[in-house]
Amino acid sequence: MDILEFLMATWLSAFVLFLLINFGYILLVFILAKVKGKPVQKASSFTPFLSILIPCYNVDSVIDRKIKNTLSIDYPSDKFEIIAVESGSTDCSHTKLSKYADQKAIRLVRQTKRSGKSSAINRGLKECKGDIVVLTDADARVRRDAIRELAKNFADQEIGAVVGNLTITPGESLLSKMNHSFYKFFRQTPRIWESAIDSASFWSGELCAFRKSLLGRIEEDIVNDDRYILLKIRSKGYRAICDPKSRVYEHDAEDAQGQVIHRRRTTAGTIQGTLRFKHLLFNRKYGWFGMLVFPSHLLRVVLLPMLLLVVQILAPVAVLNLWSPNGPMWLAAGVMTLFLACLFEAGRKLLSSLFYSIIVQIAVLAGLIDYITKKHTVLWIRVPKRW
Repeated sequence: MDILEFLMATWLSAFVLFLLINFGYILLVFILAKVKGKPVQKASSFTPFLSILIPCYNVDSVIDRKIKNTLSIDYPSDKFEIIAVESGSTDCSHTKLSKYADQKAIRLVRQTKRSGKSSAINRGLKECKGDIVVLTDADARVRRDAIRELAKNFADQEIGAVVGNLTITPGESLLSKMNHSFYKFFRQTPRIWESAIDSASFWSGELCAFRKSLLGRIEEDIVNDDRYILLKIRSKGYRAICDPKSRVYEHDAEDAQGQVIHRRRTTAGTIQGTLRFKHLLFNRKYGWFGMLVFPSHLLRVVLLPMLLLVVQILAPVAVLNLWSPNGPMWLAAGVMTLFLACLFEAGRKLLSSLFYSIIVQIAVLAGLIDYITKKHTVLWIRVPKRW
């Protein structure tokens, strides 16, 4: 086999694997959800006491809207409490939160030293009166009935945790619009199907709820606290599902830097969490989650971007080989087409999607390097967003 044949075989293998892992998996969980789906025994009248926990760090620009949004939820006022944990903020977060604490609208806990979100959650859990804890981010907006929809699921004793149906609201940039579409079709929708057969593959700290007695506490060196909650609850033998009716909204980062920061951190945290709960991998004890959902998520987060990178880098080789002997002509025609596409809006959108995929690949590789070199940190970086 000469070098050209080797490169062509590499390109073809990467391309086929990319299709199987991405689209093949989505198709499989869709079919399984229809055939093997296990409905949750929800009860509309089930209204347990809830402890709503809001970790806060430098949130003075959004916290007023967040507290008002949370106080206006459709849930009996005597059946929930709001606990805010202000974790070493350097802005006016504590001052603004103190106002609501003085009005008895919330209970405020202060950490003078910032130690990460997991530490803040653990501190808040000590104050929670209810066994059902609702965790929500300060920059997330919940629909009025979202928390009620979460609570209904806990009437089913097999349910240990529930996550909301997250919509990432795009901003003005093409990059954020691409991320909105990617998240909706390749992550959020499959997560609902995964929940139907067992448990969701990933979690969202924007809005989720769990049984405090099952979680205990979060290990404070964990990067992705939300993923830890999912894996800890599932490891106890309980389902951790996504409720499609529990709507929560969060604005996306506008620029490439914000996208990279988020994806980089998520990748490092995904690897860390997977290794921490590696006993779940391919373990029949954990049903479809252990045998399919959990291992597939690792492949989709870490391997898919690398396969796509190989496909893109070797694309000229594929063109030269597949359309030989006129390969150079086709390659030149392709480059010219991309250049002309920039003149039209539809073409610019196509190119922006290619740019988005490159951004994802860079971030994933950076996250992998962060984990290997132990440069990942529990301190989260706030990315500027609109409400």
